[in-house]
Amino acid sequence: MNEPMTDRELLRDYAELGSESAFRSLVDRHLDLVYATALRGLNDAHAAEEITQNVFVMLARKGLWLGGETNVVAWLHKAALLEIRRWWRGELRRRRREQTAVELGTLMKDENSLLKALEGELDEGLLTLREADRSALILRYVEGRSHREIGALLGAREDAVRMRVGKALERLTKFFRRRGYTIAGATTTAAVLTASAKAAPAELAVAATGAGIAAGGAGTATGLKLMLAKIMGLTKAQTSVLCVVLAMAPVAWEWNLDRRSRIAAATTQAKLELLLSQQSQAEDDLQQLQAESTRLDGAISNAIQSQLRYETAAAKLGTLKSRLRGLLTGARDQWPDDLPYVRVPKSEIRSLDLLHKRGTFNGHGILDDTAQEMLGITAAEKTPTEEALSTYWRTVAAMSENTAYQTNITTDASSQLTKTVIVPPLGEPFKALAASTAAQISTILGSDREQILFGDWAQGGIQVFSPGNLWLIGDHPQVFDVWVSPGTGTSGPRYGCGWHMDGSGISSGGDSTDFGMVPAGIFEKFFSPWLSEHGVTPTTIHPSGK
Repeated sequence: MNEPMTDRELLRDYAELGSESAFRSLVDRHLDLVYATALRGLNDAHAAEEITQNVFVMLARKGLWLGGETNVVAWLHKAALLEIRRWWRGELRRRRREQTAVELGTLMKDENSLLKALEGELDEGLLTLREADRSALILRYVEGRSHREIGALLGAREDAVRMRVGKALERLTKFFRRRGYTIAGATTTAAVLTASAKAAPAELAVAATGAGIAAGGAGTATGLKLMLAKIMGLTKAQTSVLCVVLAMAPVAWEWNLDRRSRIAAATTQAKLELLLSQQSQAEDDLQQLQAESTRLDGAISNAIQSQLRYETAAAKLGTLKSRLRGLLTGARDQWPDDLPYVRVPKSEIRSLDLLHKRGTFNGHGILDDTAQEMLGITAAEKTPTEEALSTYWRTVAAMSENTAYQTNITTDASSQLTKTVIVPPLGEPFKALAASTAAQISTILGSDREQILFGDWAQGGIQVFSPGNLWLIGDHPQVFDVWVSPGTGTSGPRYGCGWHMDGSGISSGGDSTDFGMVPAGIFEKFFSPWLSEHGVTPTTIHPSGK
């Protein structure tokens, strides 16, 4: 089986014989190496393609003088790094470097942050290795070649290449550890090298080959530089041969012109293909921009329509406010029939009792919407008013729970068990609380609105059941009863509850009733555990939240 030509052999054929196929083989062989190195250093695909072309142009121009180089792979890697450094100079390059630093800071949060960080140190670590070791690692992991292929390219045995790769990995791992990275072993270093490999775009090989051949035309074997390099070592026999060659100069000149024409045609073809690819991409981008423009036009149209609707509504609202302001300051009490409002004097609101029938505010102190609208409570007044009412509710509930006590459990003839809890009159502390709350609300809303909202409550009333049932608990005790009747074989236990004050009260019972008339704190403290003991689970109970 024919062994592949080494890099030195290919470079010699191109430099001395002008073999385009040899140069193309070099490009195809090491294109991904140069592109991946440039992409690591720049993090910019377009700039990496430019650097890749520049490196192969340099290879073409210096092919004659690199004939004695021991390793083309190492030279390409170093040339790529030098081109990267030149690219970073200048204001635009500094800004691009700052942007890359920001992006790197973001990428460090990903799961692969260690590999990303090590890639940034990879090229500097490779430069610390000997050329032979560096070339072996690049060929093995970046270009993905087998140990046998590397041995054929470097002129070494397969087992020797294997040992060289292993030792080079260990040296590179030590370099990363000296830089402060925690690496378990050479396996991580090999993963970094493998991850650093980046496939170059397909059209880049054509562009790099054409550019290199075009740029290297003056440095090949038909150029003056080769003649000067060889002439000093000619023997007499070689001098005779040289005379024959000079006699054939016109033929060589024609051949050279033909070769240049073919090179120019290849370069032009490569550029044309690249331009066609860019044109196709530009057409796709144009279509996307047109679609985005259509979408933005629609959004702008919707925004303009919304703005017009808003302005129309604002104008109508302003007109209504002006009209209402005139009606409120006018002497007449009667309002026009086309308005959804009527004008009612404050003195008449209490007689209507609209607020108490609707609840006014709940057990958490939250104002009813109707109360807010009728009293004209603003957003600035709403929060402190609700805080005062909430404090009132919580304190009354705490007073009731702290003073409540349990009496004896009774049993009637039907084996019905009854548990009674009494809340004594709350007395002066309760009345002082009501007076303090009334003063707070008067400060916020004024005395007129305070009387409408809180007047009955300040006199010692509290809602125990539903809105409108007010009971004076400052001077009278409250009695809460809960009863349980044992269940039969076909049904569960029956239960119920009641509330009484001065001979009046209310009760409920059955097998599906709740305990909404019992304050939550008193229910949880006295009745809930007792009910559970008799087969009434707390999950079926919905005590009052007041």
